[in-house]
Amino acid sequence: MRFFKKFIFPFIVAVAIFVIIFNTRQNQKKNDYDGYMLKAYKNSVALYKNDIVIEVYNDIVLNTLPQKDIQSFNQGISVFSKEEAETLIENYDG
Repeated sequence: MRFFKKFIFPFIVAVAIFVIIFNTRQNQKKNDYDGYMLKAYKNSVALYKNDIVIEVYNDIVLNTLPQKDIQSFNQGISVFSKEEAETLIENYDG
């Protein structure tokens, strides 16, 4: 019993603290994402940055796309730059 109190219990507490800190940091990283996102906007697609619409691509009509693509835009597609977003949009334009 003495061994448990002296070694095992502090080890368990230290591991628990580590897990809590690690999970908190992972959640912060997910919430702190400040990249761009392509998302459905009315019946077209818009480019968002920090939940603000910065450009709307009216040439893309969502209800003419395959269901899988519509779902992707409804969920949002993360991109790292406006250029990457426009490259991706070119595949749907036209």
